[in-house]
Amino acid sequence: MSKKIFKEGGPHNIKKVGPEQYELSINIPIDEDGRVARKCPNDSCSPGYFKVKPGTGITENQTEAYCPYCRFADEPSSFISKEQVRYSKDQVAREAFKGISKAIENGLGLGPSRKKRYGDKHFSMEMSFKPGRLPYVRPPSEEILKRDVVCPHCSLDHSVYGLATWCSDCGRDIFITHVEAEFDAIRAMLKDTKRRQEELGARVAQKDIENALEDSVSVFEAALRSQVRRNLTERGVSEEEIENIFKNKIRNSFQNVTHALKKTKEIVGKSVFEGIAEKDVELLNGIFLKRHPITHNLGIVDRKYLEKVRSGELEGRDVRVMEKEVERAINIAFDSIADFHHALFS
Repeated sequence: MSKKIFKEGGPHNIKKVGPEQYELSINIPIDEDGRVARKCPNDSCSPGYFKVKPGTGITENQTEAYCPYCRFADEPSSFISKEQVRYSKDQVAREAFKGISKAIENGLGLGPSRKKRYGDKHFSMEMSFKPGRLPYVRPPSEEILKRDVVCPHCSLDHSVYGLATWCSDCGRDIFITHVEAEFDAIRAMLKDTKRRQEELGARVAQKDIENALEDSVSVFEAALRSQVRRNLTERGVSEEEIENIFKNKIRNSFQNVTHALKKTKEIVGKSVFEGIAEKDVELLNGIFLKRHPITHNLGIVDRKYLEKVRSGELEGRDVRVMEKEVERAINIAFDSIADFHHALFS
């Protein structure tokens, strides 16, 4: 490649580092939330995609970064997304286009007008050069992530899919921080029910509370599934056997307090409620059971629900779910998950 293809300096701080080698610095644009994408170099990692906010976390002398899902460790520059690679290549192509156009002008001896005349007044010929349009470089088109969390150890502000486990900068276990962030989002929804009732009516506010309960059960189930899977993996259980355990033994049992207690004890040797008072376990069970008519029967009490809870509610009536109940359920569920995590991975 001609030494004139790339002009040294400029916005990309172009440097010649070899006979036909150049080095360019490409600044990756941040998204509307001030974050940049990262992709785990481990091809078998799923989802392997996350985002970080520059200027947070470890900002100097960072030699190693981590995947928040599988904890694969590598140089920070290795965690680059496909869109960032494409964007960087397009920037290089744009600079090469400018350099090649300039080289053609110089090779033909054209002046600032990009024209040159040959001959005299009897016979003349004019040569001109019109370079094509400078290639447009489209910014990286990255995925949208809305689960944001700040590492309590190094203060890295980052976004992930689902419940991740590790901090991308310091590599420490922050699983419980992710779980807490999920429950905090539900708490924020509950705090807004009064305003929603005033503006949209009692039914909308009640649906918000019911949805908060369903979301709380979902977070509890997802957290247990993640912890059990990690425990089995660390114990050397094969991926095939783990899938069989979830398919044939666990299924959706973590949505139910009684079943979750038995299955966690059976599969990992510790109950998710070992550190929780029995009265709190019973209270959580009663609240979680209200999810059944909400999810499957439009919130109407049915015979199946009454057989499980043996309450004084009447069949055919709306199941009663109060904001304070859901808040209490969140507190008990979070405490049980945190204790369980400490027992398994401390």
